[in-house]
Amino acid sequence: MNYPDPVTGLVIRYNYLWDKEKRAGYVEGSKDRPCAIVMHALRDGATIVVPITHSPPDPGEEDLSIEIPLSIGASLGLDDAGSWVRVSEVNRFFWPGIHLRPLPQDPGRVHYGMIPREFFLEIQDRLFAAMQKTRVPKTER
Repeated sequence: MNYPDPVTGLVIRYNYLWDKEKRAGYVEGSKDRPCAIVMHALRDGATIVVPITHSPPDPGEEDLSIEIPLSIGASLGLDDAGSWVRVSEVNRFFWPGIHLRPLPQDPGRVHYGMIPREFFLEIQDRLFAAMQKTRVPKTER
């Protein structure tokens, strides 16, 4: 498979391992999902992603999620069910790793596309705010 360059703002299909799954002893996530790359280190390939989910935030956790505007979701090829970026936790892996997955609609690709810069900066700001406020679990893969 031909992998794209892992740049910040790229949305990939990835087998995300939630922190609660890791604490329960799982080594694989329950499903493959879109995730946004929020950091990539050129020197060693370390890549950090945040998950994208259909589940709205729980009450009191609204500051840990950002709803993806439908127009952005559509431009990425996400379904129209509504999606949220979670900034309450991250996965870290070395690109490309073994957890990238092909898109169901295009098995030759692992990436959906790029998040527009303004929206990515909002995600980044919200993630940094969460990191300053509390510990953001990082699952090493």
